[in-house]
Amino acid sequence: MIDFVGRRRFYAVISLLMIVPSLIGLALWQFEAGLDFAGGLETEVRFLGETDLDDVNEAIEQIDPASEGALLSASQADDGAFVITATLSPPSLDDGLAVSQLITDTLDSELPPSVSLDLDVGESEVRSEFWFPGSVTQDDVRAALEAVNLGDARIQATADSAYRVRVEQPSDGDLERLRQRINEALRGEIGPIVVLQSSSVSGTLSVEIARDAGVALAVAAAAILIYISLAFRRLPNPVLYGSAAIVALLHDVTIVAGAFAIGGQIAGLEVNAMFVTALLAIIGYSVNDTIVVFDRIRENLLLDPREDFRRVVNAAITQSLGRSLNTSITVVLALLALLLIGGVTIRPFVVVLFIGTVAGTYSSIAVASQIVYLWQDGTLPRLFRLGDERRVVRRVERRA
Repeated sequence: MIDFVGRRRFYAVISLLMIVPSLIGLALWQFEAGLDFAGGLETEVRFLGETDLDDVNEAIEQIDPASEGALLSASQADDGAFVITATLSPPSLDDGLAVSQLITDTLDSELPPSVSLDLDVGESEVRSEFWFPGSVTQDDVRAALEAVNLGDARIQATADSAYRVRVEQPSDGDLERLRQRINEALRGEIGPIVVLQSSSVSGTLSVEIARDAGVALAVAAAAILIYISLAFRRLPNPVLYGSAAIVALLHDVTIVAGAFAIGGQIAGLEVNAMFVTALLAIIGYSVNDTIVVFDRIRENLLLDPREDFRRVVNAAITQSLGRSLNTSITVVLALLALLLIGGVTIRPFVVVLFIGTVAGTYSSIAVASQIVYLWQDGTLPRLFRLGDERRVVRRVERRA
């Protein structure tokens, strides 16, 4: 059996090394508020390339048709995409598939990188649609926005020649007009764009979202305290277990919040409604992990009420350690995969879950369980001047 309680000072040092920088980051920088909390307009656009119809025609002239009688033609759609049509005579589905692949390979070799929007292969006709992302930098986007006095906009690259632009709500509150100004500025200064998504939140609504998020976290903490106190009512001082779980939650939330305060300055991490959703998720995960350990403490005490409480806590952590580590490692591996292959949009959400999962697993062993032991041992009551005598674990009476 591992003596976890004997390492409580080491755990305290580790926790301080995580919490103190988090508190400093929160005090100095607070949060980089996202659209949900700050209000304003966020739009994501992709810039089209400089390729024109003549370039596309020159490219398809190089194609040696895979079947006799294939007639190729190109046209330009309204959204900047290029449509290439191959008419087959005589009709043949196999030849149509071969020609469609030949068109794609030729465009890839003769023109800038393209994105395939649509492909329709029939026996008598092949229709392929492509568009070409342009080479646009973040500085180009900022220069275009500065031309319409929006130089303070937040610009984030999401893919090649695709950018997410966020602007605070204007004084007149007209978000639709602001959206038009952004689109006109980008089209006028840089060139054709495709708006991938656009969303807006008014200042009044953002205040309501922030308030509701705080209420949700407070209600969750109160419900957890009540639930754990009732679940462990057969033990002496059941409120202690609920309070210890809440302290562990505050430990985890502080670390996550501090990481985002620091990350907001370094990497531009924003706090939005998804951040609150992730916080509630890790609160549930952390409480679940803590209850598993507390449940083992309860079972061990009920089996032998006279057992030394230090041995009871060490045995409970040891018995639940394998289960906690297996669950946490599985979750962490899945989150790592999402961080590596997931999109920019879900990255802050995944980061919160990743940090919270690691912190929650640690706090159930190094924070919540140690607080319960230190209170029963009498160390915490003496620290808070609640008595100098050593508290003794009272006998747990079995109830029918």
